[in-house]
Amino acid sequence: MSNKTQEISAIENKYGLVLFRMALTHLADVGIRHLNDENVNEAVKQIAANEKADKADGVVTIMTAEFQCGIVRCAAELAKFGVWELFSYIKNHVAISD
Repeated sequence: MSNKTQEISAIENKYGLVLFRMALTHLADVGIRHLNDENVNEAVKQIAANEKADKADGVVTIMTAEFQCGIVRCAAELAKFGVWELFSYIKNHVAISD
């Protein structure tokens, strides 16, 4: 078991399964609520502004602005699903490695 997994497990043990599951739901829900059209558009504008400033300063980034905007737009589309639908999908269809 990785250190991060152990840390998460310790939090689950500290609060109990019910509170832990509700906290995961709350964590996802808070993010989902902030992915409305206005916030998504603002995020995309900020990413474009950051890219322009980075280019002016000669900064080379790992991710392009287009890729970052794709992440935000994808997250906004995913936000239309229920939290547990997303968790279930992740559990069954998203390979995760340590």
